Amino acid sequence: MKRILSPSEMKEIDNNSKVPQIVLMENAGRSVANEIKDISNSFLILCGNGNNGGDGFVIARWLKKFKKNVKVIIFNDDFKTNETKINFQLLKVFEIDVEKFEKQKFLEDVKNYEVIVDAIFGTGFKGSLKDNYYEAVEISNNLNKIRIAIDIPSGVNGENGFVESIAFKSDLTFTFAFEKLGHYLFEGKIHSGKIKVIDIGIEEKLAENKGFLYLEHSDILNLLPKYKGYESKRDKGKVLIIGGSKDYVGAVILNVIGALSSGVGLIYSAVPKTIYPYIVGKVPEAILIPLEDENGYLNGKSFLDLMSKNLNFDSIVVGSGISRNESVKEFMNKILNLDFKKIIDADGIWAISEKINSLDEKTIITPHVGEMSFIINKEPKFIDRNRINIAIDFSKNYKCVLLLKGNPSVIVQKNYKFLNIWGDEKLARGGSGDVLSGLIGGFLAQNISPIYSAVISAYLHSRSCEFFDKLTFKPTDIPKGIRKLLNCLNPPQRGEEVRV
Repeated sequence: MKRILSPSEMKEIDNNSKVPQIVLMENAGRSVANEIKDISNSFLILCGNGNNGGDGFVIARWLKKFKKNVKVIIFNDDFKTNETKINFQLLKVFEIDVEKFEKQKFLEDVKNYEVIVDAIFGTGFKGSLKDNYYEAVEISNNLNKIRIAIDIPSGVNGENGFVESIAFKSDLTFTFAFEKLGHYLFEGKIHSGKIKVIDIGIEEKLAENKGFLYLEHSDILNLLPKYKGYESKRDKGKVLIIGGSKDYVGAVILNVIGALSSGVGLIYSAVPKTIYPYIVGKVPEAILIPLEDENGYLNGKSFLDLMSKNLNFDSIVVGSGISRNESVKEFMNKILNLDFKKIIDADGIWAISEKINSLDEKTIITPHVGEMSFIINKEPKFIDRNRINIAIDFSKNYKCVLLLKGNPSVIVQKNYKFLNIWGDEKLARGGSGDVLSGLIGGFLAQNISPIYSAVISAYLHSRSCEFFDKLTFKPTDIPKGIRKLLNCLNPPQRGEEVRV
């Protein structure tokens, strides 16, 4: 597992570290220089007047020691820290060429260097780049050069990934000790390129219980259900999927497709009897159960009919395609009282949005920002732009697992905080969420805890799309992608090309 921190958390760790700041800066700059020395023989380094600029000065010094052609561009010499000032003064000792930024001169200089290193602003940056900073970044972004950012691309807000005007468009970002939230949120994700974490000697114990975790491929493989090889289908979990209405016939089919990808042993699929004939034969692996309904919608009688079947199941998936009306609320209120592990999705979230307090720690809800708006009474756009803080506040107030869908998805429950950093816009297709909820329900039925069922499923679901092109990918391809993913011992990292 890897940890992602906010800039404020990172600053606190820096301040509490017993390692002197001058040593941390030296470790950072020397390590980056060692990483990039074989990329090229010529480097133009843009340095601000804070610690990020200090890192840049150290990088320049070490690249010069590696016999590279190096030039440093500064924007002012009013340095904010003693460490930065000391490392700037050392540039003269090593006879490194330094110039203040001047647009016309910069336009000429930059032609002579293959790599542009951005060490202007660090993760504490807020606001927008202006004046000389704006011009330097704009020119750099428009050139066919290798671009490398130090800690985070300048112009990106390290807390939330926002870019208000312009930001350095990096091919590769070196960040120190831990990745930061701004690398994975909104425009920050686009500008950061491939991210590499550099160990600069900060004590790991200082980060305990801070930030968010994300799971890598090896973590996921270790968390998957383990079997001895002689189990029957009933030993591998039984999931009950309840969904559909006359308005949305296909949603429950996608639930089943998702559950099948989890390896669950047995799937029951309960649907309104009105749509039952349209689903027969579409998912032969599931045991279909028609329920009494009211004009094609589930209601209180549907629940009584379901209970009369005396089904034996381990988890429940409910909500996909059930539509929004009062009869559905009646059905969902009764479902809430069942003492089973369950995942509530889609219209089911609308139906129980006023009863979140009644959800226990065995329940998962999986809203997108529109559905989350029913729960907290905020506009979807506001939720999207504040998803981290909203999820954290939710985890403090409610017992259930929240998987707030998006890019990235945020998964929280009390002291558990995860980000799912994978996936891309290909998953923005109607039906993708239905496959996800079925997948989660399948893992829940196999005795995986609710929080890890959500984390595992989000990972497999989001990375499945990497194996398909943008135009032709569809939610029914997700199982094929999961199969390919599970056959990869070391799938590509973010920013690397996927080869199928």
